[in-house]
Amino acid sequence: MGSLIAELRRRNVLRVAATYAVVAWIIIEAGSVLLPTFGASEAAFQIYVVVVAIGFVAALVLAWVYEVTPEGVKLEKDVDRSKSITKQTGRKMDLVFIVLLVIALGVSVTLNITGMRDAPEALEVPVAAADSLSIAVLPFTSRSTDPENQLFADGIHDDLLTRLANIGALKVISRTSVMEYRDTTKNLRQIAQELGVGTVIEGAVQRVGDNVRITAQLIDASTDEHIWANSYDRQLSAVNLFALQSEISEEITRALQATLTDEEQVRLANIPTASLPAYNLFTQGRDNLYKRRLDTLQLARGQFEEAILLDPDYADAYAGLAVSVLLILNNHQAISPDEAFAIAEESLDKALSLNPDLSQAYAAVGLLKSQIWQENRSGPGLEEAEAALTKALDLNPNNASAYMWFASLRGSQNRIEEAIDLYHDSLRVDPLGKIPYANLPGLYALRGQNEEALDLYVKAVEIHPGWPTAYRNLAAHLQGLGRMDEAVAWGRKGMELSADPLGGSSMVGAYMEFGDYEKVGSLFSGVTAGHPMYEYGLGMEKAMQGDFAGAADIVERAIEGVENPRQFQLSLVASFAMFAGDFDRARKYAELHEPDFAADADPEIGADNVAALVRYAFILQNQGENKRANALLETALDVVRTLPRIGLAGHGIRDVQILALRGRTREAIDALREAIDQGFRGTVSSNGWPLAIDPYLNSIRGQPGFEAMVGELDDAIARMQQRVVQAEESGNWDELRALVESS
Repeated sequence: MGSLIAELRRRNVLRVAATYAVVAWIIIEAGSVLLPTFGASEAAFQIYVVVVAIGFVAALVLAWVYEVTPEGVKLEKDVDRSKSITKQTGRKMDLVFIVLLVIALGVSVTLNITGMRDAPEALEVPVAAADSLSIAVLPFTSRSTDPENQLFADGIHDDLLTRLANIGALKVISRTSVMEYRDTTKNLRQIAQELGVGTVIEGAVQRVGDNVRITAQLIDASTDEHIWANSYDRQLSAVNLFALQSEISEEITRALQATLTDEEQVRLANIPTASLPAYNLFTQGRDNLYKRRLDTLQLARGQFEEAILLDPDYADAYAGLAVSVLLILNNHQAISPDEAFAIAEESLDKALSLNPDLSQAYAAVGLLKSQIWQENRSGPGLEEAEAALTKALDLNPNNASAYMWFASLRGSQNRIEEAIDLYHDSLRVDPLGKIPYANLPGLYALRGQNEEALDLYVKAVEIHPGWPTAYRNLAAHLQGLGRMDEAVAWGRKGMELSADPLGGSSMVGAYMEFGDYEKVGSLFSGVTAGHPMYEYGLGMEKAMQGDFAGAADIVERAIEGVENPRQFQLSLVASFAMFAGDFDRARKYAELHEPDFAADADPEIGADNVAALVRYAFILQNQGENKRANALLETALDVVRTLPRIGLAGHGIRDVQILALRGRTREAIDALREAIDQGFRGTVSSNGWPLAIDPYLNSIRGQPGFEAMVGELDDAIARMQQRVVQAEESGNWDELRALVESS
């Protein structure tokens, strides 16, 4: 054996083997990226690897038989060994081997570390193995000369997608994600990999006068082979369009050999409206609804209302109207709750009376019931919401909105793991959907995974660069992390993209920490009389001037006669009255805000109401009820110690406040030191007011250790404010925004 190895070395066979292995590695790594780019199938790549492996054997045989010499390649038996050319050749091969190793390392780094190999995944959601029953319906192209007909083509595309999504045997990617591939240069295999599907539908619509032609083809994404294709010519009418979409859906289902139940067959045959003008308005409204901006939501509301005027029996339009007003309320506060709830409830009752099997209507009922509960914090709203959302998913297991709103419901119940799972279910059918990017990172923040949450917020900005909410959420999280200057930089970008007069709200906390109340006022200059938040703004203005009694009066007058005041309004009056020293009024509104506090000596406490409990205990202390106040504070302390300190869901220095109220001075100061070391920089994000006026800390003010740390915080905030001032003066916010990528 020793003599064989020696002979292999002498003939440079081992060097050739090592060199070939490195070259093969480079070839296979490069091929794993380049072959899919040109549409090669998995089988083609496997053949590619086998050929490279066969070449290895051939290289060893050639190395044994031949020798590379200065005079050229010779048969090994003809080489004159006396000239030691084998050693010379070996040294040259060693040099080549080293160079190739460096190249291999570079290729590996490029493909693996920089992410060139990977498809751009959204939230790192594991994608199940794709099969033929998973479908992405790519945007249909318009072959009409009128560019406005693209919206018509989009409407047909969306309706076909919706009908397929109602077939339980299929996994159908939602519109939000597939629309990202309009005019893409990516091949079908790459698109399918990114969306986690096995088949892709392509189509085109040509509208000429009173006629329409629709062509569609179903393609196996792994082989690029056509499974099914057809074209249809019809006279243009709403009835013909819906009948045609049903026919296409059935043909695709048969081509995939998927099961179609009797109930699904009936739903496929449904004709939502016979009015083509109403249908056109509905498709425009639906398109605006997807964009999730205040201006587009308001446009959508009007378009759904017009569609209903043209066809009072259009169930889908009623469901769309309900969703539009609920999102205007939930996302932008640009409609009163009473108006939004009344419109939504009436519209959804009508929608379900017209079509009892309309999944989106049930999903909207779930959203409505959940929002009503959020406003009133009482009644069976959560149970009713759960029932409606479950029904929506039974009817359409591909309903991304139902998954998202169900996740939000579970989040409000503090069932965090279930909420995270539901958002991932949503991403399974809508990998590029906006709402998971808005809400899922916050759930990670609730678990104290602030870096993971930050990464996801940044990813949201990258994937949806024109969506203001992504920037506002990132700004809010940065503020909670104590990075006020970065919060302003990102918040400004969100405000620039938004028509919402509340678009600058994510910067309020930072500017309050800076003490720049004039800037805070300017952020709300667009909130004028008639806006639902106008009185709130007037109250905040009074509070920033130090007139807390006047602030409480303004907000209190705004809710006089309102049967169900909003939770934040009750909380504001309680806090303003507390700062004004009017503890009777403060207690009244604190108990209206959290009725359980008054009714239950041992109320249930969690992350969502612990701040209100500390305020209530402080009010009780000032009314002489120290025994109950202290018991509540101890309960609150146990809860706070289970919560993250910083980030979007951070409690800040709630433990410091509780310890100070309990008179445990040394522990309070030690807890403040710990908070600062963890990144805490201000209380506005967790309290709503700056540390300088925090009444909970009065017992430790003047303590040397406390005052030294306050000075440390003031210095840190001043440095951040200076960076913001410099960016404002130069107009260059890029340096501050870049910090988030280097953290």
